[in-house]
Amino acid sequence: MAIMNKKITGVLVFCMLILLICPPSLANAKAVLVLCYHNVTDQPGQDIYAVTPANLKSHLTYLKEQGYTPISLKEYIAASQTGAALPDKPVLLTFDDGYQSVYTKVFPLLKEYRYPGMIAIVTSWLDYAPAELGPLVTWQQIREMEGSGLIDVASHSHDMHRFTVITPQGDRGPLLSRLQYKNGRYETVDEQRERVRRDLHESQAAFNKELGHTVQAVVWPYGAYTPSAVTDALQEGFEACFALNDGVNPPGKQALQAANRLIITGNPSKEHFASLLKVNSENTKIPVKAIQLDLDMIYDPGSAVQTEANLNLAIERIRSSGANTIYLQSFSDEDGSGNIKSVYFYTKEAPVKADLFSHVIGRLREEGRFSIYAWFPTLAAQWLLEESPQDAVAAYDEKNKGWYRRATPFSSRVSDRLSSLVADLAAYNDIDGILFQDDVYLNDFEDFSPAAGWAFKEQTDFELTPQLLKERPELNERWIRLKTDTLTGLTVRLWETAGSYRPNLGSARNIYPIVITNPAAEEWLGQNYEQYLRTYTYTVIMAYPYLEKAYQNPNGWLENLASAALSNRENAQKTVFKLQTYDWNKKHWLSEAEIRKQAEVLRKKGVIHIAYYPENVYSEQ
Repeated sequence: MAIMNKKITGVLVFCMLILLICPPSLANAKAVLVLCYHNVTDQPGQDIYAVTPANLKSHLTYLKEQGYTPISLKEYIAASQTGAALPDKPVLLTFDDGYQSVYTKVFPLLKEYRYPGMIAIVTSWLDYAPAELGPLVTWQQIREMEGSGLIDVASHSHDMHRFTVITPQGDRGPLLSRLQYKNGRYETVDEQRERVRRDLHESQAAFNKELGHTVQAVVWPYGAYTPSAVTDALQEGFEACFALNDGVNPPGKQALQAANRLIITGNPSKEHFASLLKVNSENTKIPVKAIQLDLDMIYDPGSAVQTEANLNLAIERIRSSGANTIYLQSFSDEDGSGNIKSVYFYTKEAPVKADLFSHVIGRLREEGRFSIYAWFPTLAAQWLLEESPQDAVAAYDEKNKGWYRRATPFSSRVSDRLSSLVADLAAYNDIDGILFQDDVYLNDFEDFSPAAGWAFKEQTDFELTPQLLKERPELNERWIRLKTDTLTGLTVRLWETAGSYRPNLGSARNIYPIVITNPAAEEWLGQNYEQYLRTYTYTVIMAYPYLEKAYQNPNGWLENLASAALSNRENAQKTVFKLQTYDWNKKHWLSEAEIRKQAEVLRKKGVIHIAYYPENVYSEQ
């Protein structure tokens, strides 16, 4: 009984600590749906962001019928800051850009329904705005709306709601979140941060002058921002930052620093609006259909014109394929050895083959809504070994060393240099995620480099020798785990470094199929499928039957692989099966019919996400 009392006391103390740390209303948080509207007009024309007054009214009616309760910005912030109670099905209505219609069309509707709302104002536009915007609200109208108690005012920047040149090729991107390219050079990260700070300050100063107070929220133009912009916004007195990602917002830090907003486009009817809300609330992952694109096949060192022509071919194929995700090569591997000698993006941390990566991203952004992952080199970066030969992965039996010449993941020099490289990748390129190359492995004869020996001794107090591992199985097991964890730890550090420049950055990592079908293969490669699933946004299985010599029954090989990978059905949500489109052994492209059949085999086994590699830019299939 005494033991039972101690257990009960411990549970009660734990529960009390949870209540002290997290207010009761946060423990049972009601997620807030935030809707993003723009202009409201009787004639939307070609403006995909505009809605008619009739359709907006039908949306408000639907919200009322379905039991939604519109809340104010103040209530939204209080729920996250203090745990203030929210009503059932809370929704925050937001209207961007400060069109005149927010006063003439929206404000009367909100008064009719007694619904609060938030308007996001580009403060410089009220003095001078681009002519194509049409009439905007005036400061007097903003004061009137705010005085009604129904409207909260937010900043949409002072003068950052525009695009700027971001590449040597002239591609354009959002001014606030991207580094500019002008006068023959890239803006530095510090220069960008200073101009964003200045803009936030000028916006608050304008509100203070015209309204007599600063505002509580900033709404990022185009939903694009950097983590440092959030930090600086909070220091400037903003209490909430709004982006444009789908999903709802449970009260808490995320709701204040990176609020999701469902953007309303296409002037949806009441029925379409209802379906948008349903899909948004379910927040399920859209099936990935990915193409892994080699820039080596696009870049022509002798002709910028030919490079652009090749890129046009690639984009046309991507568009017609229905792909929604691109794994884009960020390095050059023209000889196919996997030993990387240069990269395709601006950096001072590695040899640059050509500053092409950001241009390709810019072109892809123009063509559609693709999720773009940088296919990133890691241990096979040859310049690391040229600078520090002692950092090379070493095998105790040289004839059994791995097929890539790699740097050791145990070296802090290697980790630091790769972190600097990935920082440049993320700072200068508009990526949505990183796909780590298949060079992140160590076989069972590796790694006996000096750095690996030091790491082993620090963990075990023993000198690392093949004989010791053979004689002491328990130390061999610790060594296997140390290698696996070190490899994964390196990629996590790189992902986190990149994430300090790119919010909501996804991650993916290639894994060899034998690790899926035979978990004991962790010893041979330093990869663990379960650890991948816990660590990354996606695990990308290199499902290449012909590379694995499964010529007799490639579809059966794929079925067995899928069965092993999806023994837990939840794994399907986080696992991408990457099919080969080229037979590297026999040196020929697979037919479209064969590729389609293999994808069908996988889907029948429950596979959700499929990628294809390589993409044949010049094929008419």
